[in-house]
Amino acid sequence: MLRALVYALAILHLGPGFSFAVLAFGCEPSAPLLGKLCEQNSLASFVWMTLSAWAVMIAALLIKHLLQRHPSAESEHAR
Repeated sequence: MLRALVYALAILHLGPGFSFAVLAFGCEPSAPLLGKLCEQNSLASFVWMTLSAWAVMIAALLIKHLLQRHPSAESEHAR
C-alpha cells in the first residue's frame, strides 16, 4: 500500500516537473526545439505535455508490474 502511494505521488509530481523543464528549455525564443508546440498557448502546451508524461509513466509502471508478476517462459525452464 505504501509503495503504491509513493508511486502515485511520484507520478503526480514528475509529470508537471517534466513538462515545465521541457517547455522552459525547449522553447527558447532564439531557436525553439519543439516547433509547433512552442507556437501554441503555453498553458495548453503545458497541460498536453503533463498528460502525455503521466500516460507514459503509468504505462511504464504497468509494464514493469506485469513483467515482474509474470516471468517469461524461458526463466521458468531455467529453474
